[in-house]
Amino acid sequence: MAAVAAVAGLSGRPNVLSRRIKWGTALIAGACLIAFLGFLAGEHHQRPATTVLTGVATVGDHMASIVTSGWVYGVEGNVTWVDQDGVTHYGGWPACLGGPGNTVRVTFGEVPVTAPDGTMTRQVTWVGCPS
Repeated sequence: MAAVAAVAGLSGRPNVLSRRIKWGTALIAGACLIAFLGFLAGEHHQRPATTVLTGVATVGDHMASIVTSGWVYGVEGNVTWVDQDGVTHYGGWPACLGGPGNTVRVTFGEVPVTAPDGTMTRQVTWVGCPS
């Protein structure tokens, strides 16, 4: 049989093809493993959890100070907000805050933020109008 294979020019060909398949499979498996490990590493860098608080907002000109639990949170300009019907608005000024001089109780979300110099602060992520 080996003589027939040698005459036909097939001598050693199955072994070369088998080695190529093994290397190809190993490369694909290695790439999948690297991708999986990268995914796992990224899972450990989750966004900080949003804390939901309630406080009294004192409104200025497109800015407000919300006081709760000894903290004063600043809100200014465009902010994500939820109206009295539960509809989320991405940007703009919360209707419930109104204009300067208003004082209103609101719910809001905050997250801890680390500044480039390492100091910690809290950032308001959204404001909820009372229903």
